[in-house]
Amino acid sequence: MRRVDELVRAKVMLVEDDLEWSNGLQLYFSNESDFEIVSCVATKEACMSALEEMSVDVILMDIILGDAEASGLDAALDISHLYPKIKIIMVSSLDNDDEVFNEAFLNGAYDFVYKSEFEQIPGVIANAMKDQETKYGPRLKKLVYDKKKKLLNPYDALLLKLILEGKTQQEIADMNSVSLSAVKKHVSRVLAKFMWSRSTRELAEKCQKWGLLD
Repeated sequence: MRRVDELVRAKVMLVEDDLEWSNGLQLYFSNESDFEIVSCVATKEACMSALEEMSVDVILMDIILGDAEASGLDAALDISHLYPKIKIIMVSSLDNDDEVFNEAFLNGAYDFVYKSEFEQIPGVIANAMKDQETKYGPRLKKLVYDKKKKLLNPYDALLLKLILEGKTQQEIADMNSVSLSAVKKHVSRVLAKFMWSRSTRELAEKCQKWGLLD
């Protein structure tokens, strides 16, 4: 009969673009009995591809990835929707950045560890495997959710829903009997509220995953 600790040994994926740091973590944790790093990738795209081929329990996700198109926060949000049972632990060298710290939880992170305190990782993984609620996670997730929810009025939410449906700005203008210029101004106001520099479609997708359009 297999022992209980063998049954619950965690399979961990490391998402880290700093090769030296990645190799260092693998070496440091190579003798851990409670978890094993079974995969190491450097980008969101590689992470999502790997998850299609293998099953893991925990992902150690660096917030700053060397990917101009996606950060660790982006990856966490997608993973939390596609693989809700996976526990995501954000790892970062960023300090005193509450905005990033808080949004990590809204994006589905289980917990957050600073790279300077990496020795805490085994304990956080152990808690994750027990599904133990973190001290700050749920409260911070609600705090950020409420803050972002207040940014959207019903008309903003409708606009983003139409964009998600694939409607063009001209189609949205025709549907609402307003000018194209009015729709463009509305879009610009929504982007400004979120201080968003990427496409409106990407913002709409994020708002949907955050639950802001429900």
